[in-house]
Parts: sequence; C-alpha cells; structure tokens
Amino acid sequence: MPSSPSPVPSPPADRDAAESANGASSLVAVVGLTASGKSDWAMRIARHIDGEIISIDSRQIYRRLDIATAKPTAAMRAEIPHWCIDIADPTDRFTLGEYLKAARTAIEDIQSRGKRAIVVGGSGQHMRALLEGWVIPPVPEDAELRRSLESQSTPFLHEQLQAVDPLAAERIGPTNKRRIIRALEVQQLTARPISEWQAQRVPVSYRACAPDIDLNKLDERIEERTATMFADGFVDEVRTLLEDGMSEDAPGFDSIGYREVLAHVRSETTLEEAQSGVAQATRRLARRQQTWFRRDDPAICWAADVPLEMLG
Repeated sequence: MPSSPSPVPSPPADRDAAESANGASSLVAVVGLTASGKSDWAMRIARHIDGEIISIDSRQIYRRLDIATAKPTAAMRAEIPHWCIDIADPTDRFTLGEYLKAARTAIEDIQSRGKRAIVVGGSGQHMRALLEGWVIPPVPEDAELRRSLESQSTPFLHEQLQAVDPLAAERIGPTNKRRIIRALEVQQLTARPISEWQAQRVPVSYRACAPDIDLNKLDERIEERTATMFADGFVDEVRTLLEDGMSEDAPGFDSIGYREVLAHVRSETTLEEAQSGVAQATRRLARRQQTWFRRDDPAICWAADVPLEMLG
C-alpha cells in the first residue's frame, strides 16, 4: 500500500466551493451492495480518469484476513494503487475515526499528485462518514466505562440513550449495542451528545455511481463467490490464524464469514453448513446495505454498466 503522509485538512464545507477548489467532481464514489461488481467498476474508472483507489471497507483494513474480505487481487493492486488495505492487525480495533484519518490522508496524497481519487466499498457508515465529512468526537474508548455499560441490557442502554440523546437513539436503533455504548460513552465523557458532534459536518465534493443488479442475480453471485472462497482455502486461512495465536475474540474475526468458519473449526457445524451460513449471512448483509445506498438517492447514479460519461 502507498505510504501515508500527514492527515488531510478538513475539506471545504460548501460543495460548490469544493468543486471550484479541486476541479469539478474530483472525487468518485463507487457504492452499492456486496458482490455487485464494485471493484471491477473502480478499476475501469481508474483507468479512464487516471485515478487511484481507496477501499471503503471496515474489514479490508486488516492484514492476513484476505479471502472472506474479497480484497482486490495482487494483479489489480499492481496495476492501480490501492489505499486503506492491510493497514491494521486483526487483533486491533480500528475505529471509524482512525479510518477516516487514513482515507482523508490518501485523498490528499492522490490529489496532490494531480490524480483522481476513487473511493469504493459497501461499508455504508464508513462511506457516508467520509463523503458527508463527519467530525468524530476526540474521545478514546474508556475500558472501565465500557465494561460498566456492557453489563447492562441493550434495551436498558437504549432507554438511557433516548433520555440523553433522542436523535442518536433514533438513528442507531434499539438493537445495535456497540453503537449505543459508543454514543453513551461520548455523551458521558464530553457532556455533549454524539448527535451534536455528528452535526458538525464538512462534506466533500463527489459523484457517486452504483451497479444496478437484480437481487436474484446478486444472490447467484453471492453463492458463486462463497463457493470460491471455500475452494480457495478459507477454512485453512482461519486455522492458520488460530494456530498463530489469534484469539477468536479478535476484532478481525467479528465479521461475516469468519464467525461461520470459526463455528466449523470448533466442530459445531459441517463444512457444508458453514458455507451455506456464510452465503446466507452475506445475502442478509446485501439487504441491509440497501438502507445506506438507496435507489431513490439523487446523489447516486444506478446503472447497468459503468457510467463513464458522468465522471469527466
């Protein structure tokens, strides 16, 4: 991966000003559902506009987690520089704030050399945070406070959040315990609700496109990709990591695919059940991604093929 210079300064808050400063639509975003073909689109766009690719993926950041994360191949990375891949150990928790710092640094470096930055990925929160210019509260995780919050039930924690930050409670929902705890942590340590921090946004200038694929076809591609992952040694990758001392509780394992394979390695499921479970979980992920990347979003050009004409 290209080396990273110092953090990028905050982008202009006004989109028109950003376009004037950086050239019209200097940032291209390839968004959409998992297995829909985003990586191939990004490669075609990079060739067309002399660009470099930034992965917006909360799992491709981890070294040695290669098969289930669908990282770009060595040939793709040799042809076009890719950023934000293999930048953290799977035993470390890599926060959204750390991720945004890395991605903004990459954008600055790419643009400073007169090239175009192409951000691609299906991690909806990470993509939205980057494009909308979220300001992440400068609050490190507090282990003692988190242990106290973890001991409480999720419904109770959501009620607490509703009392101190109803806007955040509505956005997060009542079942996402990890994000509820983070919101309560920020509120307690800064005396300001996390929704107030998140309102301080400095959006960037971008144009977004997404592969428009029929869900039945997408399900077929997910089945094919899952079968390929297992044929390529997915189970062996997990076993090797465990043999090298990586805990099953490591942050890198907290993702679709690895959880199902870990159950198989523990002899709790058959190989066929593990493969079926990975495919099923991936299909559910694709449906959830539709809440981040909506077809009625006027900022996204959904197309059957790469809309190169809109990218300049």
